Amino acid sequence: MKKNPKWNDDFIKINYREFLAPSDLIRDDFKKIWYNICKKSHINIDFNTAISTLKDLVIYEAIDGSRTTLTTNKLVKSDVENALFIINYIHVLKSLGAKTCFMMIHTSYNRERGKIEFEKILTKVKNSAPLIKKYCMENKVICSFICANKKHELKPILNDISEQTKNGEFLSYFLFDYSEKWAMTREGNRTIMNLPDIDVHIRHTKFQFSGGWLPEKMSRSVFVYSQNGCVYSNWKSDEIVALIAISVLAKQLHSGELLNKSYKTQNEIISRYRQRELELFNKKIELRKDRKKLFIIGSPIGILQFYY
Repeated sequence: MKKNPKWNDDFIKINYREFLAPSDLIRDDFKKIWYNICKKSHINIDFNTAISTLKDLVIYEAIDGSRTTLTTNKLVKSDVENALFIINYIHVLKSLGAKTCFMMIHTSYNRERGKIEFEKILTKVKNSAPLIKKYCMENKVICSFICANKKHELKPILNDISEQTKNGEFLSYFLFDYSEKWAMTREGNRTIMNLPDIDVHIRHTKFQFSGGWLPEKMSRSVFVYSQNGCVYSNWKSDEIVALIAISVLAKQLHSGELLNKSYKTQNEIISRYRQRELELFNKKIELRKDRKKLFIIGSPIGILQFYY
């Protein structure tokens, strides 16, 4: 991955290729990481299956951890760290052949922190908007904003980005001011029913998914926990690749399990009982020596912890 460009007040004119990894390098990283995952976890899922899964994979990212993630990169202003993480994340997904993703920006509960705290969120979004808009226009990414009603403080900015990116190919959904109460209204229900089903929901820094559940769309999704906050300076390209590879693995491990599992033989029941309840399956896997990231997923027989 190339070094970050020097920051200047006209950053929106920057060439994104200066800080986003080339697509062919991203695909090479995914292949290496996937083989390493399968080898060290003793899971036999072939590479072609992983690539096929990526094409239809829908990930829901809950952006979090920006206030408590300390970085040493002085070349990027903190106000746009989240935006650059989002751009990098979408870029990696696109390079790997995915076509859709969800990003949680903020929930309605964030307003309960008080005016000062919520104004900080709005300022970050406002400063980030030109960066998101530029990247998405140049790379054919559609920006669709969910739950941001007419009274939202940044509605004109969001409307402009939505209009300028409507002819893209990769579809990104951004959730603003989201609440489950809105999802139960007629407008909310109608909006959500038109969304794609979510395969994987990812939470950073908190080992739970609250304040952003999409009814019906997450019934068969699997949970991935990433212990690291969502700021650009905290994530190298290959680390995002590793997170997405773990997401593919999580979906594959639960294929045929969620809400429609049927046990075919008595031996299968006995085997699961032994591994899950007697042996207490919990496997720790180091994917590299100089580990910087921790990903935790569940499986039908227990927990898998990946260090990368």
